[in-house]
Amino acid sequence: MIQFGDEAIHIQNLRVECIVGVKPEERVRPQPLIVSASFRRDFTQAAESDDLADTLDYGLVALEIRAYLEHSRFQLLETLARRLAEHLSERFALPHVALHIRKPAALAGSDGPAVSLTLTRDDSPQP
Repeated sequence: MIQFGDEAIHIQNLRVECIVGVKPEERVRPQPLIVSASFRRDFTQAAESDDLADTLDYGLVALEIRAYLEHSRFQLLETLARRLAEHLSERFALPHVALHIRKPAALAGSDGPAVSLTLTRDDSPQP
């Protein structure tokens, strides 16, 4: 018997610009961000049908991440990460979203600070 587990779709190092930061100069000009996202999925139906309609369209998710961040303003990366995770979870009915967001230009001499989080949503009815 064959079993599969830990199936997920990943978007790695998506480059997006967003106004994020607390310094005055950060509030007027978008800064580069690098976003990586993972979404746990069961591939059974998609693997059987080989049809995009039976899986998560990562192209649409990437467009949604870009649009959401380009039209938002945040002071903290922590706020940005939580709001983006909630938005993606709701928009695509995702019960599991993991994000890693890096701000590469924010800290001289480094690859930049980053935040990460995992959102897990259990919308099953409670007894």
